[in-house]
Amino acid sequence: MNVAPVLSPLGRTFVALVVVLAGVGCRTSHEYSAADPYYYDNRPEEIDKAYAKAIDDQGPNALLGVAKILSSAITQGDWERAEDLAVLASTQCNIHVGYNSGERDALSLLGQEKNKPFKGEPHEQVMVDFYLGLIRYQRDDYEGALAAFRSAIYKDRGSYLLPIASDENEVDESQAQRHLYEDDYALLRFMAAHCYHLLGEHEEAAHNLQLAKAIAPAIARLFEEAFYEENNVFVVVEGGRVPIKRKTGAQGSVLGYEALPGPKIYGIEIDGGGLSFSLVDDLYDQATTLGKRVVDDLNEEKAATQSAVHAAGVYTTFAGAILSQSHNNDVQIAGFAAMAAGVTAMIFASMIDSSADTRSWSLLPRHLYIGVGKARPTDSATLTVRARGPGGDESQRWTAVPVNDHANLYWIRLLPGKRGGIWPRPNSIQREPASHKHKPAPPRLNERESWVEDLHDATSND
Repeated sequence: MNVAPVLSPLGRTFVALVVVLAGVGCRTSHEYSAADPYYYDNRPEEIDKAYAKAIDDQGPNALLGVAKILSSAITQGDWERAEDLAVLASTQCNIHVGYNSGERDALSLLGQEKNKPFKGEPHEQVMVDFYLGLIRYQRDDYEGALAAFRSAIYKDRGSYLLPIASDENEVDESQAQRHLYEDDYALLRFMAAHCYHLLGEHEEAAHNLQLAKAIAPAIARLFEEAFYEENNVFVVVEGGRVPIKRKTGAQGSVLGYEALPGPKIYGIEIDGGGLSFSLVDDLYDQATTLGKRVVDDLNEEKAATQSAVHAAGVYTTFAGAILSQSHNNDVQIAGFAAMAAGVTAMIFASMIDSSADTRSWSLLPRHLYIGVGKARPTDSATLTVRARGPGGDESQRWTAVPVNDHANLYWIRLLPGKRGGIWPRPNSIQREPASHKHKPAPPRLNERESWVEDLHDATSND
């Protein structure tokens, strides 16, 4: 007859410790994902209700909820609330996670993947400040808009330091490989250039326009048209869905992206006049590259380093379990100590969870278009975007659109079932920033002027 071994008091204490440690990684938090389908059903108000707790949430997914409410507010044309949310989200993105209670360093290789504070992938962080810039631009706060666009640019450039595992499967933090990358959002550079131009800083405007054209040379002419004197209308159109994050590779340890088809735009018109337009940026390309460099290799190396920690824990635990069955008290104690070291390593590796983090700002678009043209000043223009998506017609028609005699920026999100309506005009768009109350509007370029020559003169010494 087999008799189950009876653990000594020391053994029972150890088991209790293991249970406590194992529970450390089991805390839950708000996921902010269940209501996402409402957004694509053109019911953004349901997002507001479902994710309202995110505003005061101190958990690791707070930014995720705030970002999705931001998407909802922009879609509803609630610009004042959208700006407050964008500021909050941008602030949360910019906070470096240190030794704050309940938080772990989001940049650490050995940090918790799933339970670390969500700061977003680079393409998600960029979009927070991009939206903030668009909102400020709409109300003629060009200095504030420029600050936001520059912040977005900086989030799309920098370097990664990846630790290199030694032969002993230990991470040697003194050795690391640096991966450098530059920003490659053409729309960000274009918007920064236009803000500089409106602020009278034409040399910086020329420099940023040159960078935008270098990123997207096929639409260089479109970027130049935006600076012609008669063109006073800019339309930013977002279409499709941001690529879906997927777990790929061994044990789901590698982050991959599934691209989804988006709508194709066939025309943009304001008061019957056609605008020049083009696709500018694709978030699938942005998500899968860093400055045109594929990120898969970085994810593979990260996952491999984490897997080495877990393998060491399995080996130590197995050896400790054998020793702990000995009748010799000293050997048993040594066995429990070995098990403690092994199980701790396994629990730590489990808390790390080498499987890819698939939390996503899933309400972002895939494609970013821009339209450029002109319209006479009026309070009742009609703005039309003609588009067709995988599910059918996604065109929108907006009436009572206000057009001023200076730069006008309109933001449109293509969604199935969203057809347009009366253009939202909250008070926040009409308010004039204090910094511009007495500043005359800067001159705009005339089509007859040679922008290429001005650009060459401004950047020849770079």
